Amino acid sequence: MRDDDATFDVAYDVARTASWIRDGAFSRVALQLPDDKLPDAARLARALQTALARDDDAARASREVFVLADTTFGSCCVDEVAAAHRDADAIVHFGRACCSPTSRTPARLVFDRKEIDCARCARALEAHAAASARRGARAVVALCDQEYFWALDELKRASTSSTANVQGAEIFIADAVEVEVDPSRDSRVRGRDEDASTTRVGASRFRPPNGTTNEDCAYVWIGATGPAMTHAMLVLGDCAAKFGGMAQYDPSVDGDAVRVEADGAGEAARALKRRRFLIAKAKEARVVGIIAGTLGVAGYREMIENLRKLIANSGRKSYTVVAGKPNPQKLANFPEIEVFIMVSCELTALMDGRDYMQPIITPYEATIAFTPGKMWMGEVKLDFASVPTFEDVVANGDDDDDVQPEFSLVSGTYISPVNASSSAHDADDIDALTGTELARRAEGALSLRASGVSDAVVTSGAEYLISKRTYTGLEPGPKRDDETGAIADAPLEAARGLSGRAKSYADESPASAATDP
Repeated sequence: MRDDDATFDVAYDVARTASWIRDGAFSRVALQLPDDKLPDAARLARALQTALARDDDAARASREVFVLADTTFGSCCVDEVAAAHRDADAIVHFGRACCSPTSRTPARLVFDRKEIDCARCARALEAHAAASARRGARAVVALCDQEYFWALDELKRASTSSTANVQGAEIFIADAVEVEVDPSRDSRVRGRDEDASTTRVGASRFRPPNGTTNEDCAYVWIGATGPAMTHAMLVLGDCAAKFGGMAQYDPSVDGDAVRVEADGAGEAARALKRRRFLIAKAKEARVVGIIAGTLGVAGYREMIENLRKLIANSGRKSYTVVAGKPNPQKLANFPEIEVFIMVSCELTALMDGRDYMQPIITPYEATIAFTPGKMWMGEVKLDFASVPTFEDVVANGDDDDDVQPEFSLVSGTYISPVNASSSAHDADDIDALTGTELARRAEGALSLRASGVSDAVVTSGAEYLISKRTYTGLEPGPKRDDETGAIADAPLEAARGLSGRAKSYADESPASAATDP
């Protein structure tokens, strides 16, 4: 084998992937690669076929390895929808992954690899642990980016072999999630096998060492600045802020020292403030859209059903939208919807919605916005298991008589809480709301405008767009009777334009046409 072939096989973990396919007796295997790795797709498929060639002839004849050229939703998710089009019984996902459990199809995750000097990184962690201990931290938890998961065992040995951490806080390297995803084992949203004391942050999981709590630990991110680090900062929140925020060690840049303040600290703080603003906007919404941002993550059906019940109980109306990868143009087709809830994996749940017409919030934020009297304390929870069920919300909710109006910092007015009795629909017929009814709501808003009720109190996005915005497109305008001069009702009508050729239109006289150059 040539050196470049050996490097290629190591980069894509060909040997262990082939062993997983063989052990699972999978016959139709889909390879999912991000766009930047598609040029290697054909070579990768051939390498896997070669690694599987030692099977018997019958097994080789029945096995097929093929490549998924595009993804239905985010590239970080295992795309069960695209794989189902080719009847795949297994999926191998390459590149950065959200590590969400699949709902039907077994999968294996193969992460990228980057070089890291484990001994040098351990020395930097030891010095940071000593400084953190002086600030009161009992342990230092290091969270590695996915590109360094391959070196976790070596990094743990390098950190344990040192004696410097005896005088400082204990160094603890977080574990990686399982790379082999089994739906029969991992598809349950609640009651998972993981202990309640285990904390999961993205693709890492850890249990605070020596009986400590998360609040007793300082945190270090090992990797480059990016969405994964921002996600970790938001999830850990106040825990990391207790000892000055999350620190960072980038193996490709930093030497023997850990940066006390990570490069993305300011961005994470701004993102947290924006989450508070979006929740405040959602409290005022009356028409809610649920975006199915995934059709493969385990528990997405139960989560959508839970949100429908929650929204109906709050007196609001909900509509479920399935539009593939969301973008501002797609969601702008639903102006009547005032806020969207993104049901997706953890890495894509926190959308930067500044380019969208409506706020986009997470399911956990929706439980806060649509539960009267509940306040947001700055926590960010993105997994489905952290979202309370509808039954829990109802059992722990306040009585309608005890809920007081809330002052909105967005509109500057008091908001009266909406209750289920004021809604035209209850939880039983919320599923009957369809796109046809959404169109009827828009038609009703147009009728409201045509009747001259422009100063009415708006209670939906449709009424706002019709009665409050400056430009509303084509308007009927007043139409007067030719004989009496009275204003008559004028529906929208298309005016007939010019016909004929530019040299001589049909309604032009021959004399005027002759003067044209």
